[in-house]
Amino acid sequence: MIRVLSSEGVIHFREHDQTTAPIRPDSYIPGAIAYDADLPGGQYFYQTYVHKHYTIFKSTLMPARDTTLRVEYPAPFLGFRIMVENNLRYRLNEKQYYLMQGQVNFIVAPNVESELYLSKGQVYQVFDLQIDAQLLQRLSNNDEINQLLNKVGDSQTWSLQDGPGFASARALDCMTDLVDNPGNETYAIDLIEQVIEARTMKRQHRQVTERQVESLFRVRALIKEQIVLKQHLRDWARIAGMNITYFKEMFKAVFGITPYHYLLYERIREAKRVMKFYPHLTLSEVATACGFSNYNNMRRAFVVMETMTLSKWQRLSDITGIVMLLELFQ
Repeated sequence: MIRVLSSEGVIHFREHDQTTAPIRPDSYIPGAIAYDADLPGGQYFYQTYVHKHYTIFKSTLMPARDTTLRVEYPAPFLGFRIMVENNLRYRLNEKQYYLMQGQVNFIVAPNVESELYLSKGQVYQVFDLQIDAQLLQRLSNNDEINQLLNKVGDSQTWSLQDGPGFASARALDCMTDLVDNPGNETYAIDLIEQVIEARTMKRQHRQVTERQVESLFRVRALIKEQIVLKQHLRDWARIAGMNITYFKEMFKAVFGITPYHYLLYERIREAKRVMKFYPHLTLSEVATACGFSNYNNMRRAFVVMETMTLSKWQRLSDITGIVMLLELFQ
């Protein structure tokens, strides 16, 4: 159903063979169908996973020369694109867009006729989520999303907030969760809600360059990798090449959260994972394993980041697990 063309003509994708294909993505989506094309003009790979309420597309594009890819998808599209790696200029139907790493563009379109402008030697990773309109209606109490839903069936292309904007750190993590668990509708709903919140919340607008975004993503990765270690704001700012005040402002502008709260968020996120998979550990052991100096610090951080007590979360988590187990055996 998707047709892709380059200056060399129609690109004929083949079903991807993980054992023999020369193209290796950073990760495979469980249960997805994958396709690749290894051409003189570049290597192109995409995966698609179809759920009854949404469809996931994840693409890796590696052009060997400056090129323009034309993508045709002759069906209505409601959903969003997140730029996972690199920055992308593209045309979608009658509109031109520029999507920086970490930005999201939420659109409704009667069909997709798109041109992607790619540069030689670059690696582009793109995530697209097509959403069933009924699912979005069920989720949204937001006037701006409802206005977008009212455009379904229109002959023009419409964008939320008139174009791309930065997703939040939470939205990016939700995207990763969904890619790892594509059949879990709860993860899809979490991602959609986080994207809606990120694109409709009032956030201070700051001009940011591609290089600054790259530096901020490098710091974000460092925080995630070293949550058990003691980390300092001045070191993050130095790595980003900014003074401390400017770094704090730019980090929040891109990720929707301050650097310190992002560290707490990742520690709490890891604590929830540890409690789920290692229930035999004491809460003090969980706290130490996730970078907190003691249980009380983790407990206080949990209330700040989750707006509920740790004990309440544990009760809700137990109930959710039982419900999911019952649904599995229905």
